[in-house]
This record gives sequence, C-alpha cells and structure tokens, in this order.
Amino acid sequence: MKIILSLLFCCGLAISLNAQHTAGFQLHSFLPSGELKKDSPAIWGGGFGVNAAYNLSNSPIYVGGMFDMTRYGSELRDGWHGEALGDVRYRRHNEMMRLMALIRFSPDCDAGFYPYTDFMAGVNYIYTRSILRESALGEAFDHFVDWRDFSFTYGLTAGVEIPLNETVLLDLFFRTLKSNRTKYLTPSSTTYDRQTESYLLEVRQSRFDSFSFGIGLKFYID
Repeated sequence: MKIILSLLFCCGLAISLNAQHTAGFQLHSFLPSGELKKDSPAIWGGGFGVNAAYNLSNSPIYVGGMFDMTRYGSELRDGWHGEALGDVRYRRHNEMMRLMALIRFSPDCDAGFYPYTDFMAGVNYIYTRSILRESALGEAFDHFVDWRDFSFTYGLTAGVEIPLNETVLLDLFFRTLKSNRTKYLTPSSTTYDRQTESYLLEVRQSRFDSFSFGIGLKFYID
C-alpha cells in the first residue's frame, strides 16, 4: 500500500492528455478485518461488480461509481424439517450488495501502466436469503429473506491499470473498506432446533470492515 501511494505522490499532479472515460467489470475476494474479523473470523467469500469513471477535463481526476455483489457464506440442511415442510433441501446464502460513489486520482506516469487510487463511499445492503427445494435438482418452491440490514461504508482502493490494447485495460487492485455497525447472520449463527422444528437465528452486530484483492477488465469509452 505504501509503495503504491508513494508512486502516486511522486507522479505529482501530472496531467494525462490522453485521459478517457472507462467502464468495466471485476472479480474480487472478501475477507473480514477489524471488528468483523474478531467477531466472525470464519467468514470469507467473493463476488463480482461493475464500475464506471468519468474523466474531468483531461485531468488526472475521475468521478464515478461502483456496484458489486458478494457472497460471504452459505449453508445447507437436507432432511426432515417438521410436519409443515417435510423432507426438503433448505439452502441459506449470506450475501451483500454495495453501491458506492468514487473519486479517482490516476496520473499518467509515462511508465506503460497507470496507477490509481479511488476514494469511495456508499452503502452496504447485507442480507441472508433462504431457498427451499424438494431435491437437489428440483425447482425452488419457496424463497425469502431471513435478515437484512443497511450500513454506511467508505474506504480506499489502490490499483494499477495495464493496457492490453488501445481499448482494453487489465485492472489489478487492493481494496479496504470501513463500515458502521451492522446486524448480520453467518453460516455458524443459525442452528436447527429439532424440538421446536424451527431455525434459531443468532443475529450478530459488528462493524462490517473488510479487505479484498481483485482483477478485472476496463474499457475506454467516449
């Protein structure tokens, strides 16, 4: 992180005369950090997202946004679920959507690649959804959300764009995000009570901090 930031600083306020707007997609990991790692160290996952950035007057400054989806755990119970449901396949997914605005600093360092830093802020939508099937290959006959919560999130992305040709860039990045306190479920915080024939949900609450590594493709757009 320090090396990337130092490189950006050394490039100063160099102006990119060939700067263009970009749009792209990415794949990313998800790992807990801070309070979330302390409270729920076993969760991890990954996902995908899309992003776009608009260059301001051929300067090294861009404004844009990002939307992504992440799955950070899932669980399956296949068997008897009481008289009401019978013998079913009960799948539960723990997921998150993020919508964030960004301000990007991406100077042209004339090095054959483009380092950048994104300052990001937005909202997390963290939820757990259930899917019920009669068998592994059967169609879902019911689905619903067990739990949901929203939280504010902000953070920093540091990355590098490597041109593959005149229109396509390979994007490699590291991202760290902070969040205010969020209520959520994990695969280990739900249990099935055979006496009551129902699920017991242990709702946890932590700052939903995370870090991730990712790879993607960006495309120059007019």
